[in-house]
Amino acid sequence: MFNQLLEFKNTKLLVQALTNKIHEMEYLQKTGQPYQYGNNEDFTIGGQQLLEFYFYDYMLLQGFPNQQSQFKKPSDIIQLRQKLINDKYLSEIAILLNIQNLLNVGNQKSLKNNPKVLSDCIKSIIGAHYYDKQNDLETLRDIIHPIVVQLLNKGEQITKTQWKYNPKSSFLEYLNSYKGELNINPKLTIEWKKDDSILNQNKSLYLISLELNNTMKIQKIGVNKRETEQNVYLEALLQLRKYHIKNYQKQNKLTNKKKEIQEKQCESDLSTSLDSTINNQDLSIYCFSEKTLDQSKISFDQQFNHILEQLANE
Repeated sequence: MFNQLLEFKNTKLLVQALTNKIHEMEYLQKTGQPYQYGNNEDFTIGGQQLLEFYFYDYMLLQGFPNQQSQFKKPSDIIQLRQKLINDKYLSEIAILLNIQNLLNVGNQKSLKNNPKVLSDCIKSIIGAHYYDKQNDLETLRDIIHPIVVQLLNKGEQITKTQWKYNPKSSFLEYLNSYKGELNINPKLTIEWKKDDSILNQNKSLYLISLELNNTMKIQKIGVNKRETEQNVYLEALLQLRKYHIKNYQKQNKLTNKKKEIQEKQCESDLSTSLDSTINNQDLSIYCFSEKTLDQSKISFDQQFNHILEQLANE
């Protein structure tokens, strides 16, 4: 199915596509002369672009996007492409072709089993075919479409929710939705490093850090740059939500406390105002003794009339 990938008219291009940059550097150090075939770095970049183009090309030829399928708009195809064109799936194709036995990696033999190195090699072979086939895009389509079919077969294991979900987009949307409430200024840092600690495999890794503020920072290490970055944003989204909820509860608590203090202040002000009003008024208190009026012998009306008479005479 993939044998066409290794069929070259110009075998020098194939050798270059199978040569890692480390091999070229070691050759120069040992002989003092440049390696005549070069390395596959430039081919890898071109191969990535061609693979993405022909992935979309294949989907268009199959009649996508359309409203009757799960791919209703172009962005759906792009999201699926981003999910499928990765080091894991491409390295599996490389292993089917025994690319690991053809790779030139100098003394770094462990790189022959590195998913990223194998994936880059598939891309570099695609890029080299562009020149080997004299820029013939139709011939190139026949070579690349079987790879696309293989990737889509892998994609059948991924649910629609999984391939459409983008943690980075969700993180940015959440951040923009509560921009005025959150004191967050994310800063992403990507470092490339080697790990010699695991069985001396000399793996190439990405260390990706996302700093949200002075107290929150997420770091993850992985072989695949995009997957590692998405995992960082997924973790950041979870932490951001917790931070937002905690901040909201704290703010709500402060608001209630402030309201309570204001209510107490209002009560105090009202009490002071009433006291002041009472103290500033000239109030007379009337006392009626038994000598003045025998209340037990007269009716209530008589008592009341007598009080009125007293008030009138004062």
